[in-house]
Amino acid sequence: MNSLCFSRARAIHSSSSVGGATPRITSYNHLLRSCTSLSSLLQIHGRLLVLGAHSDDPTRILLLNSYSSFQCPNAALSVFNSSPSPTTILWNSIIRCLTRTGRHSHALRFYHDMLDRGVQPDRYTFTFALKACAGSMDFHGGALIHQEVVRRGLHGDVFISTGLVDMYAKSGAIDIACQVFETMSEPDVVSWNAMIAGFSQSSKPREALDVFRKMGFFGVEPNFVTFLNLFPAVCQLSVILHCRAIHGLVIRRFLLHGVFNGLIDVYAKCGRPEVGRQIFDQILDARDDVSWGTMISGYVYNGCFAEALELFDDLRGEDLKLNQVSVVSALSAAAEMEDLEAGMDIHAYSMQKGMVFDVSATTMLLTMYAKCGDLVKAKAIFEEMQDRDIVAWSAMISACAQMGRPKEAISFFQEMLSLGVTPNLVTVVGVLPACAELAGLKLGKSIHCYALKSRICSDVSVGTALISMYAQCRHFTSAHALFDHLPHRDIVSWNALINGYAQSGDAENALQIFHSLQSTGQQADRVTMVGVLLACTILSALDVGQSAQGLVIKKGFEADLHVKNASIDMYAKCGDISSAELLFVKTKSGKDLISWNTIISGYMHNGHANDAISAFFQMRAENLMPNSVTLVSIIPAAAYLAVLRQGLALHSYVIKTGFEYDISVGNSLVDMYSKCGQLDIARKFFDHMDSRDTVSWNIMLAGYAIHGLGENAISFFSQMKEKCIQADAVSFISILSACRHGGLIAEGRKILNSMKYEYNLKPNLEHYACIVDMLGRAGQLDEAWSLIQKMPMAPDAALWGALLGACRLHTNVWMAEIALDHLARLEPQNPGHYVVLSNIYAQAGRWTDARKIRAAIRSTGSSKTPGCSWVEINNIIHAFRVGDQSHPQYEGMQKLWNELHVKMEKMGYLPDTSSVLHNVEEEEKEFFLYNHSERLAMSFALLNTEPGMTIQIVKNLRVCGDCHTVTKLLSKITSRKIIVRDASRFHHFENGFCSCKDYW
Repeated sequence: MNSLCFSRARAIHSSSSVGGATPRITSYNHLLRSCTSLSSLLQIHGRLLVLGAHSDDPTRILLLNSYSSFQCPNAALSVFNSSPSPTTILWNSIIRCLTRTGRHSHALRFYHDMLDRGVQPDRYTFTFALKACAGSMDFHGGALIHQEVVRRGLHGDVFISTGLVDMYAKSGAIDIACQVFETMSEPDVVSWNAMIAGFSQSSKPREALDVFRKMGFFGVEPNFVTFLNLFPAVCQLSVILHCRAIHGLVIRRFLLHGVFNGLIDVYAKCGRPEVGRQIFDQILDARDDVSWGTMISGYVYNGCFAEALELFDDLRGEDLKLNQVSVVSALSAAAEMEDLEAGMDIHAYSMQKGMVFDVSATTMLLTMYAKCGDLVKAKAIFEEMQDRDIVAWSAMISACAQMGRPKEAISFFQEMLSLGVTPNLVTVVGVLPACAELAGLKLGKSIHCYALKSRICSDVSVGTALISMYAQCRHFTSAHALFDHLPHRDIVSWNALINGYAQSGDAENALQIFHSLQSTGQQADRVTMVGVLLACTILSALDVGQSAQGLVIKKGFEADLHVKNASIDMYAKCGDISSAELLFVKTKSGKDLISWNTIISGYMHNGHANDAISAFFQMRAENLMPNSVTLVSIIPAAAYLAVLRQGLALHSYVIKTGFEYDISVGNSLVDMYSKCGQLDIARKFFDHMDSRDTVSWNIMLAGYAIHGLGENAISFFSQMKEKCIQADAVSFISILSACRHGGLIAEGRKILNSMKYEYNLKPNLEHYACIVDMLGRAGQLDEAWSLIQKMPMAPDAALWGALLGACRLHTNVWMAEIALDHLARLEPQNPGHYVVLSNIYAQAGRWTDARKIRAAIRSTGSSKTPGCSWVEINNIIHAFRVGDQSHPQYEGMQKLWNELHVKMEKMGYLPDTSSVLHNVEEEEKEFFLYNHSERLAMSFALLNTEPGMTIQIVKNLRVCGDCHTVTKLLSKITSRKIIVRDASRFHHFENGFCSCKDYW
């Protein structure tokens, strides 16, 4: 077509020249009207210049309008400036051209210049000038033009009135737009379209639909622009019946071809992207780049991210221009799916296609990298941006906050302020979570003040972010005040308060707010239920948690992974590990790292360390990479089981994956080595840690305590003080426990006073229990009793249990009876306390009372926690329960034990059967003693290990006195080092002695 235009121009010129005639200007003007490319236009213009045939106004007007249609305002200005005295029509043409090409302010300058030169404007002048006012948001200038129109008596003109309606509607003055519209005698379709657009743009969708209905009532036939203006109103109402009705009208009027992209968008915005896809598939031959962009963005709008990425892949096979909407939407889908590979692929393809990223596309690009975990790349993109608008700054701040980098988020926020960039409500909403995470109440309050001054506090998203910030900073008075003053409380606002309380540990208030929400009739969403389930977890309220889970199922939220993870955590932390496991197993696909971390920590919470380790290896088999949370959950499993080989393997993995510098992981490793009996390695690792916190020091203190190294613990505590490490309540539990195990009475008293008067810390029940146990073991029962009487709080079961244990050691019957009386009220279902009292009666020779107690225990059907011991041999854990005779090697173990028993008797061993509950003969009692779990584990280890090898056994309960004596003797007879970790401490047996020095 382009070459045809130029060929015709040459033919016209040649035929005229042969006859000696001047080429007809009208022929060139006809070519200008039919010109379809800028190159042809430039060639025709060149011919006219050569012929000198461009100086009449009709030709200038045609040239100017042609350049305008090809978005060439500079060329159009050149044509206009070639006229010595432009007519009104030429002035109108240049004003219209500048308006069409987006140079609205420039167009208005020409309008005023025209008036200044005394050129009389006409109806078109004002129409084009009003469009320029609407485009430049110069609504004051538009009002002045309105006055000029009225002064000239042109206010009844349909074109001008339509321009006024459009201008006022875009300014938000919809009432004035209505007044102008009502004065029009016969508004045409363009006028009606302007009113519909005005109401749609002013977020008054119902009024827009009313105007559309009135339009039909007055017999004005809608065109495709009518429907395009109406679509935003339908989207705002999001009523599928409206979509179908409008769709039907479009089809009946044969306007589908002009509006199919809008229809696709409408169905997507009304939550029916599948219908939009049907239209998209039906217009196979008419689809353009806008169609693809609309469909992809529609999928993203509805959370169909996989479908969006799949459609973008299909787009690659089309011979179409790649537009910003398609790319931005596809990047958004990749970001939401956290699919870094897909995001990088879209980025690379867009660059390959030569797409120039504008600010919005670049901002989406950095958001994608940030959400996919590549904050380094996101920062690099941000740093390369030359024109960083507030959207880019907000995206970077939000990215850092969401990626758990609150300090960086605040740093970017402060840098933005220093450059004079004014925050908007998105920036405020983005930075407040960073303040919350750092408990930065001061900065949060400053941002709150800014929000008040900027009058954006009434925005629900800002109000909600502030509520969340105050709640997470535990400033609930301010959080409630904000909540109470919100003009509209949506579910997000309620969630901010519910989750704020729950995350701060105030579960009761979280549930109370939830009940208030239910009373309003508003529907809880997935985020609500996550907060409610967390509250149930904190309270260990299984019954309430089960009710919450019922509501989750009723609302259809059980498939949501965040909700499912919260449910698994609730069941596990409430002690129902079977239900937690069932939920986890039902999640056959789609389990994320949080799911695995939750079940692993759930197993550990319930003492199922073996299951935790199995889950960890299963997770690794599914190619999921653990994070620091995983490691902090699984390393304690090795510590709990005291399986050093597993611990060493985990340490090796930590080094390979670079988590050795994570302080929480490092602390877990110190604890693991300590509980695996390797205190020297624990101390070496502690000394080589790059950074240590109070928790690190507390763990090391606890290590010295459970190994019975009281003096080492005191020395270590002194180092802690010298290095200005602030001791906390946990530090004092560890150091007092060390004094208790080591019998360091004077030091224990001194440390308790130091805690109260030097550190200004109030001792809690755990501290007092340590002191009572310490005094009781040392035989100072009167002082222990006096301390209990003077305590500022009521003693708990642990404290009375400590006193009862001390009474057993020193056979103090009357004090034991008092302790049991309190324990019976605090823990009526725990038979262990009655067993201890029975033993005390037996020791005191009160056999009748002992038998009564034991009979009472048997009659209730109660039983104490069964003893269980385990030993690791050749990387396999072998567990033994008390009285278990089912092991395949039991006969060999019993034979070995009988041999050892003879040797022990020769060394003067006499069995202590006082702890045996059964009313049987002495010989049978000795048999029961042999079947204690630690002895079974020991005999198995002696059978299955090389002579001289160290044996390490773990028991879930405290070692009884007889087993302690036996193990000392065995260490001498077998010339082995035997390490036993019971529920209280480590016992290192060697050459007939124990590290506890029989003080335990």
